[in-house]
Amino acid sequence: MMLKFRLFANFREKAGRKEIALDVKGGTVMDAIKALIAAYPGLEPLMLQEGMLKPYVNVLVNGRKAGPMDRVNEGDELAIFPPVSGG
Repeated sequence: MMLKFRLFANFREKAGRKEIALDVKGGTVMDAIKALIAAYPGLEPLMLQEGMLKPYVNVLVNGRKAGPMDRVNEGDELAIFPPVSGG
């Protein structure tokens, strides 16, 4: 299924792209993240720890907070960003 990824901050810098469209096999957020990392291996140390999504990695699917086991569907947009802080 085709998914659209929007990357922010250091994820965008590492991938060298703001938006990416990928064909993903599997139906979970984690499957999508693994497909993204397969295409852009430099993202792995930023996003994964011992094969699991790092707790500070924020994922929104179509604007809603999502966890690694949440389902994704054809055409969904995943926004992925690190923690945001400010004052």
